[in-house]
Amino acid sequence: MNQSKAIPISILSGLILGLIGVHLMGYVAAIAIPKEYFMWFKENLFVELGMVILGIVEQFFCFGLLALITGYVLGKVTLSNWLVNSIICYLSVLFYFSVGSAFVYGGSISNPFAGVSILYFLPSLVLPACLIAATYIASTRYNKKINKDT
Repeated sequence: MNQSKAIPISILSGLILGLIGVHLMGYVAAIAIPKEYFMWFKENLFVELGMVILGIVEQFFCFGLLALITGYVLGKVTLSNWLVNSIICYLSVLFYFSVGSAFVYGGSISNPFAGVSILYFLPSLVLPACLIAATYIASTRYNKKINKDT
């Protein structure tokens, strides 16, 4: 597939990934976490670590699994520039987080990286890590390396 068709596919897949992920995050956020989970972290470590672990798990279930599927499809459809296409897909997800969700849900335009502490940025790395890993595994570069080794 030529690069002129790959860019719109990457943008559209990123927007769809953002839409479905935000919708799933609403359901996952409604799950109640037992008080004892936070009490254990308060007694043994610190509560912020419990929040970060919980955030990473939520991000993986809502965005990571979708990013793995989307990245694999992008890697198979757009064989040549897997890294460029996964970055374009991630940037369109960020665009949806800041602007698209404001139009869909009627809120204000926000910063997708707004956070209080550096620890709260760790869950945000689940989506690009899963997207880039799946796109690389589905790309021809990775498949050539595997075929050359065998």
